[in-house]
Amino acid sequence: MGYELENFLTRVMSSKRTLKEVYYTTRDSETKSDAKELVVAAISLQKTLEDLLNMKRKVRVATKVLEDRKAVLSLSKWTKALPRRVDSYTKKKGKFKQDHLHKYQDSLLEYIEKIGEELAKWIIDIETLSEIPRPPKK
Repeated sequence: MGYELENFLTRVMSSKRTLKEVYYTTRDSETKSDAKELVVAAISLQKTLEDLLNMKRKVRVATKVLEDRKAVLSLSKWTKALPRRVDSYTKKKGKFKQDHLHKYQDSLLEYIEKIGEELAKWIIDIETLSEIPRPPKK
């Protein structure tokens, strides 16, 4: 499971880099602010993933939580979908006007925030499970 997390973290970092490129290459101020929001969301997602990786290294229960079938499937889905959506947004930046582009930015921002919320739930689950005392051995 550590590989999937690290792979997704790599994809998030490359997506962040692409969004920064959009921010620095655009001239429209509204597109710049939209790209800035997306970069901030990607940075928060990156920090959440780094926290999750640190928990996996330090807390024994984290490995069991992250090896859950739903977690593995979610990570593989996000690993494929996030870069595609960011690339799609980047390509549409040059083709569409700002008002149409803003709709794509909203959906991408919502998607990134949902991923962050799900990862935060995983962190809460790990913290909760690690605080539960173990039953004594006979």
